[in-house]
Amino acid sequence: MPAGQASSSPMTSQYHHFIPQFILRNFAHPYRPPTSKGRAKKPSHRGKSQRKEGLHPGDQVLHIIDLSNDTPELAESPIRRAFGLTDMYRDFSEVSDQHYLEKHLSKLESQASMIISKIRKAFESGHQAVWISRSERDTLRKFLFIMKYRGMGFHKRFVGDETEGYTEVDKEIFLKYMHEKGFRNPHDVWFYSIKTILELKMDLRGEWMQDLVNRMYPHDAFGFILHAQMMYLAICTPSSTDTEFILTENCYNIHEGPETVLIDPMTGERRPGPWTSYHEFSPISPKLMMVLRSFLLPNPEEDMNESIKNWRETMYKLNASQHVNPSTANSILADLPITKARNSYSSVGTQGVELLDGEDGSHRSHHRFCFRFFKISNEHVNKINTIMLDNAQECQTIAFTLKSALRMTIEHYLTLPADQGFKVVGNQANDPKLLYLSKLEYILKQLGSDKNLVYQLQSGKPTDDEILEIMGDKLMMYLPEQPTEFMQLYMKLGELPSQDQRSFLTKCSQAESGQHFPRTWIKHGEWSR
Repeated sequence: MPAGQASSSPMTSQYHHFIPQFILRNFAHPYRPPTSKGRAKKPSHRGKSQRKEGLHPGDQVLHIIDLSNDTPELAESPIRRAFGLTDMYRDFSEVSDQHYLEKHLSKLESQASMIISKIRKAFESGHQAVWISRSERDTLRKFLFIMKYRGMGFHKRFVGDETEGYTEVDKEIFLKYMHEKGFRNPHDVWFYSIKTILELKMDLRGEWMQDLVNRMYPHDAFGFILHAQMMYLAICTPSSTDTEFILTENCYNIHEGPETVLIDPMTGERRPGPWTSYHEFSPISPKLMMVLRSFLLPNPEEDMNESIKNWRETMYKLNASQHVNPSTANSILADLPITKARNSYSSVGTQGVELLDGEDGSHRSHHRFCFRFFKISNEHVNKINTIMLDNAQECQTIAFTLKSALRMTIEHYLTLPADQGFKVVGNQANDPKLLYLSKLEYILKQLGSDKNLVYQLQSGKPTDDEILEIMGDKLMMYLPEQPTEFMQLYMKLGELPSQDQRSFLTKCSQAESGQHFPRTWIKHGEWSR
């Protein structure tokens, strides 16, 4: 039984982690009681009971910022009671075992932990890269999406016990799906979708994609396809020993990219419009970050092929054209120095990426992938941490390891100029964002800094000309009825499916541009400029 669970009984309450303990251990340290006179301070932690537990020497604990109270504090928290919720995945309607979903999740976690341990050990041993198999890569991609989909944001989306409790903008489509499939409440849909993804077999021909769309809520199925097929994975590490990545409760739910917020000129009501995910983040340790990067951004190795380059630029411009201000619908991490993983079936030559002799573009089980450890500058580390901090408004816990690195991180974020698109505060009294930023400023003072918070007040209503209709349908004009020769090659080299290529590219491109599932995914998947 994993640590932190209340009992092995299938009917009793258990503490369910939304960030697995094997990840938390990479940020943890052994607890050492204070040497000064007096009783040791008890740790703070999250959990329904909100009771405090004593710590014993050697217990694995995290350095955290505790934001749960009006006055934040720097504290230590045992990993067994951090980054989780009581009965988060408990199915109260199940008679035999109400924690079956947590057990299913633990199987994937066990597989992913071995792969991530291999990555971490290779890095800590001084290697420049790590090789993994195709099956390991597929397991890792599935795990990364589950980390996004199982998180607190999506938990909030589905927690309603009655259909009337589902208030998201896809309510009409969602309730129709529930009725057709016989689900009793949104929570059941979420449980079923997680279980479906966990049981999914990602076959070499790519037929799993259509199978997934047929089996689970299509909007979220396309979310997985977009996540796994339209973004590539890279591993980053700070180039400086003084900097590190932080860990927020929703860090696996965050993506970097622009969002257009539409405002009703009559009512002033704000609603999400088109959005773009350029990067998503998955922390491994304070020194390792897995980054997912969109196919829309330039790829120098592939773009040596003019046809691929022109196609990518066309897709990028069409995506940007859907936003109110296309010229600003870019990525602040576009210059992140990462590339796709090398592999055992292609090479990079003067003409770009080319298949090796004996390879025809088919996916094969013996293929292997080489992931390099890309060293990134303090500027890029600060940008990634800034994106995390700017989305941590509703979090109660932020984990770190070095106070000196935390001070630099918070100081950079809070002192960013107001025109950078972060720290946007509403005009209402007791604005939640401002309260959160004030807590971080308080912590910064506790860390010895004399820097003050700089923030931006939310602007008023846009003009009628700025309220633009979503233009994703224009993407269809540029997609041929049959894939061109270079697109067939690109899909083979880029690990995209060979079956129903145009159908899935169309749907995923529309999803990327905010057509299929943007609004619920903005709210629960988080976003940041």
